[in-house]
Amino acid sequence: MLEKQFKPELLYNSIVHFYIDKKGYSKDKANAIAQSVVQKEAQRRICKNPKCKHFSHDHIRNTETCLVENCECNKFLAKVI
Repeated sequence: MLEKQFKPELLYNSIVHFYIDKKGYSKDKANAIAQSVVQKEAQRRICKNPKCKHFSHDHIRNTETCLVENCECNKFLAKVI
């Protein structure tokens, strides 16, 4: 099973609109929060294997095998060991 591809622009826009519309934050504050969240989500979805560094959607979830050709990654690592 493949994971959906990460689309940072959709996440960014929804966070900005949430903080401006629902919380009443300024545009600058909402943009700063959205930028922080998107960066954390992107880092969370990158393989921590030093030989790989591909996104999680480039791996097969069940076998955790990397789909990128010529990559030596045998398993998606969520944390550095």
